[in-house]
Amino acid sequence: MATVTELIFEEQIGHLREIAENRGWELKETEDLGFILTLQAKDGSRYSLKVECEGYQSIPPAWHWYNLISGIKDQRADTPKGTGGYFHDCGRICASWNRLAYKSVDPVGPHGEWELNNWMTNPHSKGCTTLSAMAVRMATELGSDRYLGRAA
Repeated sequence: MATVTELIFEEQIGHLREIAENRGWELKETEDLGFILTLQAKDGSRYSLKVECEGYQSIPPAWHWYNLISGIKDQRADTPKGTGGYFHDCGRICASWNRLAYKSVDPVGPHGEWELNNWMTNPHSKGCTTLSAMAVRMATELGSDRYLGRAA
């Protein structure tokens, strides 16, 4: 029997798949209840994200910058830089819907003051409580003036 997390993931990945197809994004589901999403930035650079969804929606997914060739996560060369909100100097997506933004989960995470258990009601979520909304937000940020190229 499927778990609640698996049921929620299956429903939401279906919505995300439709959006990815319509926008020309590359989306590949992984075997470990997650996916790899590749987006294009405004300068033509491509960035991949490995998203791990264990425990979702009780806790937010983990959004890792990812190298498709090496299979390594969170390397500086695979991370965008920018100004404002989502692009953080620590190399993590600074969003309440990213598990890695919480110091309680990831020591590199920028937010020790946020509580993981109320991530969906955190005012910084800005309505991003579904996988599709999170992906659209990252595509928007990579296409915005806040994006300033690769970090390394």
